[in-house]
Amino acid sequence: MYRYLFFDADGTLFDFEQAEHNAFWKMAKSLDLPLEREHEQCYIRCNTAVWRQFEKGEVTIEELKVKRFADFASETGISLDAEKASESYQHQLSKQGILFDESSTVLETLKERGYILFLATNGIAQVQRGRIAVSHTERYFDDIFISEEVGYQKPDPRFFTHMFEVTGLSNQKQRSLMIGDSLSSDIAGGIASGMDTLWLNREGKPLDPKIQPTYVRNSLSSLLEFLTGPL
Repeated sequence: MYRYLFFDADGTLFDFEQAEHNAFWKMAKSLDLPLEREHEQCYIRCNTAVWRQFEKGEVTIEELKVKRFADFASETGISLDAEKASESYQHQLSKQGILFDESSTVLETLKERGYILFLATNGIAQVQRGRIAVSHTERYFDDIFISEEVGYQKPDPRFFTHMFEVTGLSNQKQRSLMIGDSLSSDIAGGIASGMDTLWLNREGKPLDPKIQPTYVRNSLSSLLEFLTGPL
């Protein structure tokens, strides 16, 4: 049924929580910031909130880069240069190509079975390209789509339209599957663009009745149970 598989990156193939943790503390050390453990959780909240704004088109990617640190400084009272913090954080994060344990095996197996794989991720191009290079995953994908390069972000249907136009698969949506961990981004965007979707729900989160994925799986390796070969 499916031949073309579009994978999200962070939270799906890449362990973004660990990457974010490493980059945050390396940034803090590089700028000599007097941070405590609770400050990391505050940054995560600020970062998540700004990314939600980005997904809704309320801020640009350039605004996002700095706003999350400006909001963090405002909430914590920590004195920092938001632009310098952003630059340092992006540099450190670009080196964090940390995959989930099963990611390489799943990608390798699906490629061997004859599927055509693509990467479709929201994010900052410099950061994502760096992490892809460090993880040596580029070899699995026929093409890579990053929101900053595309000009639109998931779930914006224009992101998906761009992917289909570039790949020449506009007439192959019925044989395409969007795989990701975010209902609001990967799954909602895939549905709006006319694709079947697979929600990777590792944490057993409740379904949103307004967003109905075609499939739900709780592990990446479980994909191999039904993606046995393209038809």
